[in-house]
Amino acid sequence: MNPQTPLGWQQAHEAGHAIRRHMEAAKGGTNYQLYFYTSPYKRSLQTYEGIRDAFASSQVCGVQEEVQLREQDFGNFQDAEGKQREKQERLRFGRFFYRFPNGESGADVYDRITVFTDHLIRDINAGRFGHNTSLVLVTHGLALRIFLMRWFHWSVDQFMQVYNPPNGVPLVLEKVNWGVHPNANNWWMHTKSFYRLSSDSMAILQGCTLDMCTISYLPSSARMAPTSGGLSSIESPSDLMSPDPANACDQSAADQWAEFGGGW
Repeated sequence: MNPQTPLGWQQAHEAGHAIRRHMEAAKGGTNYQLYFYTSPYKRSLQTYEGIRDAFASSQVCGVQEEVQLREQDFGNFQDAEGKQREKQERLRFGRFFYRFPNGESGADVYDRITVFTDHLIRDINAGRFGHNTSLVLVTHGLALRIFLMRWFHWSVDQFMQVYNPPNGVPLVLEKVNWGVHPNANNWWMHTKSFYRLSSDSMAILQGCTLDMCTISYLPSSARMAPTSGGLSSIESPSDLMSPDPANACDQSAADQWAEFGGGW
């Protein structure tokens, strides 16, 4: 694996400072923690290191390598001429479903990202993360878009209209307060519906429309418009679910996520 370039290190440090500014604005200070999930590829790990440098050690409560967050596999050994030929073939076959020789299709990446998101939601619901803990995913362009596709249930056509964000630019899933109390009759919400893509992130993600940035599993009797409270004022899903906090970084669950992809 090739190491990070000087530009890559610069972008990683800038991403860390951007996440710190966002967290301090959302939390009204430095009282928060971050838990990182990162692709195991070398430049992703170095990107994590560059981001981590923006925070005090007490603000980073953990990091976990996730093989499922790696970029699409384009084949074991690649030659420029062969890859250009395969990319032309991919355009004729369909970019999402075309599988590179000895590599993956977009659909293959979708399958492994589905496993990752299922495990992530299970950890959130089990109370693994503290009430004041946010998650940061360090991944790659296509893997990031497929994560959003899986989270927000995009169709293949919707996925195909969205382009990768610039390298090292964080995208934020912010908390939504739907104004429903867990003691309400017939109350039920899926963990995913507590998050939406922030308006700033939607502007960065070319091709992403407003209807693609949030989901709702509210029953019709309880459905209402989300309130407009800031990130720091929105209650976490695990607070509502009342998990056992014994193994949490702090107390209960993740407040918001920053995620970004792209390689250098």
